[in-house]
Amino acid sequence: MPDLQPFEERSADHLRLVIETSQIGIWELDLRSRSAVRNRVHDSIFGYAEPLSAWTYDQFLEHVVPEDRARVDNLQMAAVEKCQEWFFETQIRTAIGDIRWIKAAGRPLQDDDGNVVKMIGHVMDITGTKQKEARLQLFTEELNHRVGNMLAVIGSMIRMSARDANDVQPFAHALDGRVGALARTHRLLVDGCTDEMVPSRVLKQELSAFDVQVSRIQVYVKREMALSAPAVQGLGLVFHELLTNATRYGALSNETGYVEVRIERSLASIAINWKERGGPLVGEEDISGFGTKLMSKAVAANGTVKLSFLPDGLECHIDLTLN
Repeated sequence: MPDLQPFEERSADHLRLVIETSQIGIWELDLRSRSAVRNRVHDSIFGYAEPLSAWTYDQFLEHVVPEDRARVDNLQMAAVEKCQEWFFETQIRTAIGDIRWIKAAGRPLQDDDGNVVKMIGHVMDITGTKQKEARLQLFTEELNHRVGNMLAVIGSMIRMSARDANDVQPFAHALDGRVGALARTHRLLVDGCTDEMVPSRVLKQELSAFDVQVSRIQVYVKREMALSAPAVQGLGLVFHELLTNATRYGALSNETGYVEVRIERSLASIAINWKERGGPLVGEEDISGFGTKLMSKAVAANGTVKLSFLPDGLECHIDLTLN
């Protein structure tokens, strides 16, 4: 069985493996000549397919975006003067014109007289990390905005519902259903998939909360498109009110009625027509005044809602303006 090298003798191989697999560029800068030796990964980070024959500190600064060069250079001079480590993150423009983010660190080396003559260090491409941070920040800001809107809507629902409430139990039940509708549309928004923010998907999501045979809801779609976050929240509430009323008083309250929903996009808006057929005659007195107010208020910033109490059944026309 062959003898294995002592661990200490293999440490250089371990270090080389870590550097290569981690895509870390390493460099050593001579402060007198301002020239540097470095590995292949270093040059590839700066956009070179093949290693350059020479590399200088000035070449490095040329790659740093103009608005950040002075800061990076000042940090390097301070590190040399104080004999301390040099840490920085910055954007660079690569040899092929791409803008990338790098993170680098350097350590001064002194000669026998205590003079700083060299710096050694490493550099890594952190563009992917920065992009994820930016997406997370954007998502957080958007989420905060949406939650703020949702809380405002809930507050408005509580105030308006309380004014018309004569009994706590119906009030609590209605409010629970409406808050649930907001929560369901919020899940669509959090998922962030554009395909799930179209009107038909909002209706499907709201239908999941009702014990209704899918065959009794006939949906016809002609060129729909994704809605804005406020429009999704508002439309979810409108569908909730329509389904609630249909199951209590309208076409879905018996065994024979059905609902026909037509969704069609025009140049500047999406028209949604809700038509109930085969159910009991529904009058304005059957639907709570708050429910009709809520439907109008829910989409007020994005469109209009119009209810028609016809002999054949309730009809609702929703028109949403496309931003």
